[in-house]
Amino acid sequence: MKYLKPALQPYPWGSHSFIQTFLHVFDSGPLAEAWYGAHPKAPSQIEGRKLDEIIGTDPAYWLGIQQLKLPFLMKILAAEQALSIQVHPSKSQAEIGFALENEQGLALNDPVRNYRDANHKPELIMALTDFYALCGFRMYSQIVEAFQHCGIEGIFQNFPHFAKEPSGTSFTPLYKEIISSPPQANLINILLQLPAEGQWAQEILWMHELIKLYPADNSVISPLLMNLILLKPYQAISLEAGIVHAYLKGAGIEIMANSDNVLRAGLTNKHIDIPELLKVMRIEPYLPRIIAPQPVANQLTAYPSPAPDFGLYIIRLQGPMQLPSISGARILLCLQGRAEIVSGTQSLILSKSESIIIPHSEQQVMLAGEAEMVLAGLPGKQCVGVGHNAQNKTLYVTPKTDP
Repeated sequence: MKYLKPALQPYPWGSHSFIQTFLHVFDSGPLAEAWYGAHPKAPSQIEGRKLDEIIGTDPAYWLGIQQLKLPFLMKILAAEQALSIQVHPSKSQAEIGFALENEQGLALNDPVRNYRDANHKPELIMALTDFYALCGFRMYSQIVEAFQHCGIEGIFQNFPHFAKEPSGTSFTPLYKEIISSPPQANLINILLQLPAEGQWAQEILWMHELIKLYPADNSVISPLLMNLILLKPYQAISLEAGIVHAYLKGAGIEIMANSDNVLRAGLTNKHIDIPELLKVMRIEPYLPRIIAPQPVANQLTAYPSPAPDFGLYIIRLQGPMQLPSISGARILLCLQGRAEIVSGTQSLILSKSESIIIPHSEQQVMLAGEAEMVLAGLPGKQCVGVGHNAQNKTLYVTPKTDP
C-alpha cells in the first residue's frame, strides 16, 4: 500500500474553493479536477514518482496477470461553470476512429483530433454537493412544448416539421441545424426577456446562465433539449457511450474508463466535428436513472454500472472490517473521518482528503476507525448493492433554487 498524490487540473471552468479546501491546496486560481490514476496525461504520484511508470515496472504485482494498465481513472470534479456538451464513443467506434486519425497523420495533441486513444469512456458521477447536469435528450413532446412555451418555435427552419411529426428522423436535422448554424441573435434576445416562472422556470434560469458564458452559441438552449438533473450528495448517474451530457455546476467523484476520448457538441471553444459527433451520438430520448445509495455500515456498497472497466464503492466505516477481495489495484480516498488500513505488517493512517493505492497482490486488508471513504477498483461480486427509486428509474428533475 502506498499514499497517492493526485494530479491537479486547473481548467478555467473549475471551482476556486472546493478542491482547494478539500486537499488543503493554496491556489488562487480555479481547480477543476484532481486525478487519481495512471493516465499518462496526468498520472498520480507515489513519493514523487509517476504511477504509470511504477505500475509498468511490475504490472502483475499492481494489477494482476489480466491487466497491463490501470483500466480506470477516478477524479474529484468541481465545476463552477458549465462544461461542454459532449458524448463518448463505444469501444469499437474508438478503435476505428483512433486508427483512421493515425493513418491521417494527426498528432495526439492536434486540436482537431477526436480520438486520443483506442478506448471507450463510460463514466459515472457521484455527487458530493448539489450537482446540476444535463443528461440525455428529452422526450420529443417535451422539446416541442418547451420551444413553444419559450416562443422560439420560429427560430429554426426544421422545427415546424419536427413539431408536426416528432421522431428521431425529424429531430436529427433540427439538432444538426441548432449546433451548426450561425448564432441566432433573435434567439438570445427572446431568451433574455423570458421571466423565470412557470413549468420551465429552472430551464430558463440555466439558459440565462449559459448565455453569460456563450452568448454566441445556439447550444444555450440545451436545457430545453436535454433532461435537467439535480443530484443530491451521494446520488449518481451512469453514462454509457453516445449519451449526450454536460455538467453544469457542483462537485462530485467521477470514475471512468482510462480514456480521453470526447466529442463535443456545444458550449465550448474547442473543435466540434459534427459528422463524427452524429455518428457517435444516441439521438433518441434517454432518461438516466438516479442511483440512490443505501450504505450499510462496514460493508462495501457498490454503485452499479454496466462498464467492465471500473467499480465505484462507498464505505461507511464504524469499527473494524475486512475489505472484500476485488481483483486489480484499488484506490481508497477518505472523504471524512480517520481510518487505519492494515495489510500484513504494514499499517497506514488515512485521514480526510488522503488517498492510498492498494495493489492486487494485497488482498487481506483490514480497516478500522470511523470514516467515510470511496473506493475505485474493478467491478466486484462480494459487495452490497444499492437501491434505486421506485420503478428503478428517475423522472425528470428540476432544481428548486437559482443556479
